[in-house]
Amino acid sequence: MAFKDLFKDKKKEAFKEKAKEVAKGKLVPGKADELAAVAREHNQQPADDKTALRRSIYNEAAGAAKGRGKLTSNEAAELAKIQKFLALRDDQVEKTKFDLTRLRTVTEIRQGHLPVVAPTHAQLRGMQFLPGEIAHYVVPVGVEDRPSASGALGQRVKWETAYVVNSARGHSLPSIEASKDLGEGHLILTDKRLFLRANKTAAVEYSPQANLFLYSDGLRIERTVGNTILRFKSKSDGTAEIVGELLAVLMR
Repeated sequence: MAFKDLFKDKKKEAFKEKAKEVAKGKLVPGKADELAAVAREHNQQPADDKTALRRSIYNEAAGAAKGRGKLTSNEAAELAKIQKFLALRDDQVEKTKFDLTRLRTVTEIRQGHLPVVAPTHAQLRGMQFLPGEIAHYVVPVGVEDRPSASGALGQRVKWETAYVVNSARGHSLPSIEASKDLGEGHLILTDKRLFLRANKTAAVEYSPQANLFLYSDGLRIERTVGNTILRFKSKSDGTAEIVGELLAVLMR
């Protein structure tokens, strides 16, 4: 390797470390401008760098919001500026943006702005709504029947109780070995009940008696005999956060 190439690599590495340091912490206005200043200081053009390097800086900035469990509109705007500065296409940070979209939805729910599913949504067609019922969220699920929770009790969803941020993350659904596979379907959260559209439809109205348990990867409905397991098809733990926050608002 020529000396000039070695020098260039050292400058690039110095830029990477400094940029990641700047990206950490709260997403305040001007964060993208700070990154631009670091690039000028190290004579770097981020658009010329490898995608992995640019992605790592973007993910560092996004990680600050993900760690706090919320994403405000101002923070989302600043992240968009950072993505533009780093010349990253949406598909190059698809997983992170996927998680951030869910985090933004969670933040909106906490602020009292519940999502509403469009009446034209495919999973609402033919659904028999209760008077005045509104659908707030739809999530694809795998459906299982299981005799017991096998010790994996999950996070209890209690009537008139706030959801604790990230409380579902420490829980995983019991393994599928002892479960009977019932196929796939969609779980619909309305303002009155949980509605399952699968091979057979089923519904659980919100009440103090409803036995619901949330996990990072799904929901368990404890019946008089046995359990219905709804395993989220999404691999993002943001789905559990949305469901948890919504249920906390709706179950009261």
